[in-house]
Amino acid sequence: MATVSPERRGIAIRLLHDGAQPGAPLDEPLRFGLQDRKGEVHPGERAAAGVLRFDFSIDVSESGDPKSPAFSGAFVHGPPSGRFLYLSWKRERASEAPWGWRIKIPLSGIDWADIRAAETSGRPLEANVAGRRPHASEAIDWRLGEQG
Repeated sequence: MATVSPERRGIAIRLLHDGAQPGAPLDEPLRFGLQDRKGEVHPGERAAAGVLRFDFSIDVSESGDPKSPAFSGAFVHGPPSGRFLYLSWKRERASEAPWGWRIKIPLSGIDWADIRAAETSGRPLEANVAGRRPHASEAIDWRLGEQG
């Protein structure tokens, strides 16, 4: 069995989404994108068929549980036992509630085999999360995406 180095390293992640709000559309200006830990929203790039593509990296290291990697980085949210990413629709105007919508993308479905496959192939781990609802708890289907 291969051992995993204890040092932290980055892995490439790609999220795909159509940009459609996950409920009744809010009739106000919103910025859609990948939310960082500072609350900023980073827009995606247009890809085929009008899909938005978010390419970024997250850090991974050993967690103490040999089956579960530990995730961190500028876009990673949540407690160590339940890390996730946010795709968010942020209100343009100042508001006590800045988020029109947010959807969670759990990282729990990524294991060491996925990480090694991404590192070996040079391809990102990819998930199409279009249609995901706020507060959804079902697992994400991660797969190796295309390079570039």
